[in-house]
Amino acid sequence: MRRLVAFPIALLCLFAACERELKPVDVEIVDAKRHYYPVIQGELLGITYEVENMSKDPLFIREIQTTCGCYINQDKLPIVIPPKQKGKIHFTYNSTKNTGYVENFAWLYGNFADSTWRELQFDTNVVPPVAYTPDYEELWHQVETRSPNMKDLVDGKATEKGYYVDEDLDPRERNREETEAEVEKLIVF
Repeated sequence: MRRLVAFPIALLCLFAACERELKPVDVEIVDAKRHYYPVIQGELLGITYEVENMSKDPLFIREIQTTCGCYINQDKLPIVIPPKQKGKIHFTYNSTKNTGYVENFAWLYGNFADSTWRELQFDTNVVPPVAYTPDYEELWHQVETRSPNMKDLVDGKATEKGYYVDEDLDPRERNREETEAEVEKLIVF
């Protein structure tokens, strides 16, 4: 009889010990707003955002919402980034059902210091592969029968050219230049 009473008490203590409050953390997302070069309709665009946890507590990203079903998170949730570490969040954009200018957003929900969410954004232009606009079945057939060609092997794929941002410098470069300017002021010739 004594074992039956001790088991529920031990189980209750175990679950009570597991509860922990998430503390807000300072986070830096490198290039959260991006402009990608044009892609040909039907191509997949791999997008990776680097997230740096600058606090002494872990970052828990519990949910990710995107504006389009063509913009898919590739990571298993929740995403945990340890203190003072960098992590990556991977997305895949499928351009099959779009043409022209495309702008997509993703919202990360977690224990961020100044808000419960952070916004990621990218845009690109989706160009039809031929002079006419093919229907969905033609695009699907092209995706299924595609194999690597010599141009892609030599020059690289069009979707792997990178991206650019509006700011002149990324925050890490700005800090370095400010530090160098301050050091130059201190140096006396």
